[in-house]
Amino acid sequence: MENNADEQQRHLTKACIQCSEEYPKAGYAKKQWKREQPMCRSCAEITETSQQKQTKICVQCNENREKDQFPKKQWKREHPLCRLCFEFTNISDEHTRQCRECEVVLPRIQFDIYQWGKGADALCHGCRDVVGEKILDSIGTKDTKEEPDGVVLCSHSLERCDICMIDFTLPNQFARKRLALGRDLTTAETEDISTQHWGDINRKICIMDGQSMCPRSGRKLLCPCNEVTYCSKGCQRHHWTIHKMTGKAHAKSKKDKADKKAKQADKLTQQPAHGLTAAQLDNIRIAAFTAEGTGVEHAIEECAFQLGEHPLVIGGGSIQMGADGEKFIKGDVAKIYMESICEVWDGSPRFGMGGYVQRKMPFDWIAKVRQGRSQREKDLTKMLIGSSVG
Repeated sequence: MENNADEQQRHLTKACIQCSEEYPKAGYAKKQWKREQPMCRSCAEITETSQQKQTKICVQCNENREKDQFPKKQWKREHPLCRLCFEFTNISDEHTRQCRECEVVLPRIQFDIYQWGKGADALCHGCRDVVGEKILDSIGTKDTKEEPDGVVLCSHSLERCDICMIDFTLPNQFARKRLALGRDLTTAETEDISTQHWGDINRKICIMDGQSMCPRSGRKLLCPCNEVTYCSKGCQRHHWTIHKMTGKAHAKSKKDKADKKAKQADKLTQQPAHGLTAAQLDNIRIAAFTAEGTGVEHAIEECAFQLGEHPLVIGGGSIQMGADGEKFIKGDVAKIYMESICEVWDGSPRFGMGGYVQRKMPFDWIAKVRQGRSQREKDLTKMLIGSSVG
């Protein structure tokens, strides 16, 4: 009976609501197959593609724009406003405005979103470019200068300069607040100033709006830091020089990297807790190295574990005989790992080896070296030195 039911299920078909063709279960997506009126895979792909390419005409600028260039609520309307026109309208219902410099009444498209928000002080594209050329003519150096009140300006006496590609607006707000209070700012005060600063930026319009490289596509590509928006990858690349100086996410990432490097440096420079001298360390390493060579299992690993160093410091080293006796040459752990498996040693004592598990009753190597060498070991050393000299 079960076999018959499975056979009927395999031969069961449904009609596609779009093309009216009969298809078996394999011709539908899982969610579509469960519906009373499903849509086959082919029709679903065509519908999805057509929806992605849907366009509407903005009622104000009369531009034919794609779906992602409209706010969600506007897209649902019969006569929608594109994102650019919608944000301009939120600032002012005016369709024309007089430029402050040339005093000519111009349509809204001749202003960028930031100039449009200045009201009577707005500059049109042409006048803004003229002002930019005047700044270019005055260029002597891109060095910054600090005012007596702690405010930092570029060589054109500007806090935010598109020519020098610098933005000291936020640091200068901190400096002014410190001067007014006569003390350093608390964490809460710093956060309040930062929140207000980033709140003044229109996150729905490209930060590079009105610049020559901005296509004004109306798309909304939010930066991962959630502070600024771009309408194209080109705008993001051009703004990066400024944004990396003030972006909170970039500053946090930079601080995290610095903290990580500092921790690694502390690991490498941390003084061992055993307090042994260099001569005692040489003796203990020689003893473990020799013991391992004479058949004592895990002597090197146990000794390295007690000393808090990597086993390859001992296992990768060698004993050198000289006029002053035996001298231990430590193994270069970083070089060994790089040459064998092309890995960079992070300075940890168990890198590439996992946690240490003691395989037998531990032998106290540190206590042994503190007791000093036995007379037999001293005699053996003298004999080896004498044979090497002879």
